[in-house]
Amino acid sequence: MKRLGVSVFKRKWMPAVAAVALLFGGIVAFPTVANASGVDEFSEAREFLSEHGVAPDARDRLIDELENGGRWDSFSSESAPVSITESQSDGFDVRVARYADGSVSVSRIEIPVPDSGVSTYSSPHSCTASGSWRNNCTVDMWVGAVSMSFKASYNVSTNQVSSVYGAGWTVGGACSTSLVYLGAPAWNIGRMDLNAQMCGAPYNTTFFLQVTVSGGVATESWG
Repeated sequence: MKRLGVSVFKRKWMPAVAAVALLFGGIVAFPTVANASGVDEFSEAREFLSEHGVAPDARDRLIDELENGGRWDSFSSESAPVSITESQSDGFDVRVARYADGSVSVSRIEIPVPDSGVSTYSSPHSCTASGSWRNNCTVDMWVGAVSMSFKASYNVSTNQVSSVYGAGWTVGGACSTSLVYLGAPAWNIGRMDLNAQMCGAPYNTTFFLQVTVSGGVATESWG
């Protein structure tokens, strides 16, 4: 994944600087720089795929596809995965999905802790439960080449999303990125939309990350 000034996601999710920026509602987006010196713009994407057991030939094929303007199966939550692993780690519900083209997605929703009445300013301990409310909870996804995140507060009794803020993202291979929407387009939905101008095969594309609260359960989607 290409570095966008700093990387929001590298090996460990949500480093301290990015997390603080998210908690205070800042938009973590940095100008991207075209590859003018032979630097591998997709090095973090390769590392992500390697860490998730994707074979070298499949990694090379996936990166070639990106460089030629393609999109991996993992870029959309509507793609049917061939396997799914769910777990809890570092204060998050984690879902790892693998797809027929060899790509992988990692999506997470922060697990709330009882509200002690004392504010905390670092993920994953900022997500609290107060009655049926879940406050300041991180929602994020990573497919290696693209990562997106935001914080949301929602009610698991009324299925209401009350606030969405603190967007963060990286897009490997992008010359520039911009946040075009962050908010609640419907009663039970929180969403961010991102525009990216890609460099390798010049074209403009969009990505989104969404949390939907239904039946007292929050679920992620992206594309």
